[in-house]
Amino acid sequence: MRLHTLSLTAFGPFPGTVEVDLDEAAGDGLFLLWGPTGAGKTTLLDAVVYALYGTVPGARGEEKRLRSDHADAATRTEVSCEVTLAGERLRVIRRPEQQRPKKRGTGWTTEQAKLTVQRWTGGEWAPVSTRIDEGSEHLRIRLGLSAEQFCQVVLLPQGDFARFLRAEPEDRGRLLRTLFDVGRFAKVEDWLAGERSAARERLDTVRHRMGALLARLAQVADDEVPEELAPELAGAGPGTGIDRWVAQLRAAAESRLASAVRAAEEAEARTAAVDAEISAARALAERHVRRDRARAELERLTAEEPALTPLRAQRDAGRRAEPLRDVLESAGRRALEAEQALESLKTARAAWAAVSRGREADGLLARELRDEAAAVRSLLPEVERAAGLARRVRRLEGDLTRLHARCAQAAEALAGRPARISEQEAAVVAAQDAAARLPGLHDRLTAATSALTAARSAERLERSVVDARGAAARQREAWVDAREHWVTLRAQRLDGMAAELAAGLADGADCPVCGATEHPRPAEPGGPVVTAADEQVARAAVDVAETAATRAADVVERQERELAALRARAGDRPIAEQAALVEELTGTVREAEAAAAGLPAARARLASLVSERDAAAAALAADREEVQARSAELAAAATARDELTAELAAARGDDADLPSRIARLTTEAERCEAVVAAEADELRARTAEEVARTAAGQRVVEAGFADVLAAAEALLDTGRLAALDRRIDGHDRALSVAQAAVAAPDLADLGPRPDLDVLGERCAEAARLRDDAAAELDRARRSAGGLRSLAGDVTALQVELDERRSAFDQVSELADLVNGRGANVLRMRLQSFVLAARLEQVAEAASERLQDMSGGRYTFRHSDAQGRHGARGGLGLDVLDEYTGCRRATKTLSGGESFMASLALALGLADVVTAETGGVQIDTLFVDEGFGTLDAQALDAVMSVLDELRRGGRTVGVISHLEELRTRIPTRIEVIAGRHGSRLAG
Repeated sequence: MRLHTLSLTAFGPFPGTVEVDLDEAAGDGLFLLWGPTGAGKTTLLDAVVYALYGTVPGARGEEKRLRSDHADAATRTEVSCEVTLAGERLRVIRRPEQQRPKKRGTGWTTEQAKLTVQRWTGGEWAPVSTRIDEGSEHLRIRLGLSAEQFCQVVLLPQGDFARFLRAEPEDRGRLLRTLFDVGRFAKVEDWLAGERSAARERLDTVRHRMGALLARLAQVADDEVPEELAPELAGAGPGTGIDRWVAQLRAAAESRLASAVRAAEEAEARTAAVDAEISAARALAERHVRRDRARAELERLTAEEPALTPLRAQRDAGRRAEPLRDVLESAGRRALEAEQALESLKTARAAWAAVSRGREADGLLARELRDEAAAVRSLLPEVERAAGLARRVRRLEGDLTRLHARCAQAAEALAGRPARISEQEAAVVAAQDAAARLPGLHDRLTAATSALTAARSAERLERSVVDARGAAARQREAWVDAREHWVTLRAQRLDGMAAELAAGLADGADCPVCGATEHPRPAEPGGPVVTAADEQVARAAVDVAETAATRAADVVERQERELAALRARAGDRPIAEQAALVEELTGTVREAEAAAAGLPAARARLASLVSERDAAAAALAADREEVQARSAELAAAATARDELTAELAAARGDDADLPSRIARLTTEAERCEAVVAAEADELRARTAEEVARTAAGQRVVEAGFADVLAAAEALLDTGRLAALDRRIDGHDRALSVAQAAVAAPDLADLGPRPDLDVLGERCAEAARLRDDAAAELDRARRSAGGLRSLAGDVTALQVELDERRSAFDQVSELADLVNGRGANVLRMRLQSFVLAARLEQVAEAASERLQDMSGGRYTFRHSDAQGRHGARGGLGLDVLDEYTGCRRATKTLSGGESFMASLALALGLADVVTAETGGVQIDTLFVDEGFGTLDAQALDAVMSVLDELRRGGRTVGVISHLEELRTRIPTRIEVIAGRHGSRLAG
């Protein structure tokens, strides 16, 4: 990572734009960022971090105040830097969220944060991203460092490392966690803690199951759980009396089962004897019931016999009449049909009489009426055609009326068009003249306006030139006075140089002039004492005054040149005349522009008038031709209409219209045809009736009936004969069955009826005793079987409980170990163990530089001892003093020694973090403050280490306000603080 340029605007104490060319400043690999306290040296580093990460390091970032309070409202806060990351040169431009004035109206609006990342392709900057998330990810991947790591590795804040040097192990661990990723080890700790909780939950689950199982055992055995086996104590540890208690329950259950089996067998035998006795009694009682039921049924059937005699006669007559049903029904149908045919004939003759007009109905007359109706029907289409011809005649007459009126109007309008066209042609010519004059008028107006503007500007500038000449004269006088004052001070200092050298002499020290160690007569000042600082202040005042005088003279020269140019453009005419000329030309131009602007519309209007005239003439000719055509068409249509109307009137005759005539002829034909058909139907029906009546009379006599009427009365309804058969035959069969049942052998000689109620009570008592014994046996069997099954479950659950207890003990011990408890004698957590390894690497890398800075006296030593009051260890840091051979706490180091130790730590930590992040190449490094605590010898050692850092092309920037570093580091970037903000020295 190498920084090339940095630019910041309205950022921190800088109200304007500040640009730093780090490539130029780092020409020899080491430069000084110098300035008084509070000037804004660290702000430049904050700008680098903000450009790359969008945040400001340390407590300054918590306030989120990036914008300069000295900047004006129109200036936007922005940071831009060019940097090479992973071999790719990028330009990063970042703006924070900020308030700006509204472009329209009053008030303020919020401008959102922006990030732009560009890539140098060799000839131009190509865009990479304009999205904050995408651009930040692009930078993060190429940087390879988090914001915290970047601030510790690249910026080397000495204050932070001084605190790190003296911090307690826990505080030191917090900083190391921000630099080294120990998240996976923290996840291991959390995972083991979760596994311990899960193992405890699994163990508690099995213990609860064991408690529930013991309660179930007690319930099945109808006993209580002993106090030593209570649910909260079940499985609490090995060696409990669960097996002994379960064996006692099983032995008691087996004894109970044997007793229940014997009692159930005895009850079953008693019940079987009582059941046999009551079964025999129930069979005898059932035979008594059967005999009584058969006697009652025989008496009932015998009593019903007289009522069945008429039904038997009705069934016999119906059976003889059933074969005659078809001929009797046929004769009835034929008689009904003859009556209906006669009624239809009477109706048809009455209808024909209403329209016959004395004519006889026959087939020939009906055919003549049908033919006449068909002839009239064929003329129906001509009726519609006649109506169409009448409508056409009326339409043509209306069209001719409208055409005559339109022709008259068109001829009248066409007569006035030539005058309007001539008038529009004149308007077009006038607009063309105005358009031709307009360019010349514009040129005259432009020249006049330019001359007027130049004259007015020259008048204003002439007054400014007079003021500038006076200011230049005053600046030159001030420069001459400052130079004379500086020359005077320089002469006074040269006169008192001997006294100035004598002031630095000390007994035993070499004289810088002669080298003597004795100074018997040191020179004394003979006049005012002028120091080098006084001379430098005077010289600086001369430079400032000279710069101001040069700038004032440049202003006068520039304004005089500008005044001469304005006078040349203005000319000799007075300003009032020029203003009047401009006003006059402006009015003329406006009139010409207005006239010329109407040229396209005038031309379009002229073309429209000509087109309208031609179209009107063509339309008039077309209308006149159409009048002639419509007149001829009207005459032809009227002739055709008259001929067709006469033909239709002849066909209609005396009827109202053709449809009425057709309907009348059709009705007459239909009624005539109906009379002819009815006469034929009546003759056929009468003949069929006589034939059917003769055949039915012969069949009735043969069947034994007196006449057809008697046979018809003997016929039974559908299903009646079958119903009579079922009733009579059923009665006969039931009578036979009742007689057989009364005479059955097993119903003869029956003894007395048994008392079933007494026997039922004895049987119920025996059954109750048997059920009680069976229930007791079932309970005993279920208790014994349940205890056998639950005893196996208890054994299996005891094995599982031992396994869960062992697993919980292992996980718990391991979790305590990685969390610094239990067998961990150092009380060091896993994260601390990993950080301790990293701290050992840091101490080893930092020791090399600390030995160089301290002249081989101090070496870092990592300590894993516990902290004060038994605090967790692993992150202790001491120094080994080679002068005494003893280890010392870092808090015992002096201020200068602490600075060297913290700088060595920062450099060592930078090396380890760089290696940890995949060997990120850091080509630009900053060391922030702390040099004021060093003596000259220690400062030489530190500067030697910094010189080594710039080997291999690395650039090191030192941030300090120390005056001595200005003489040691020739390349400087100086920050100057002022009342209105900070700036860089030019």
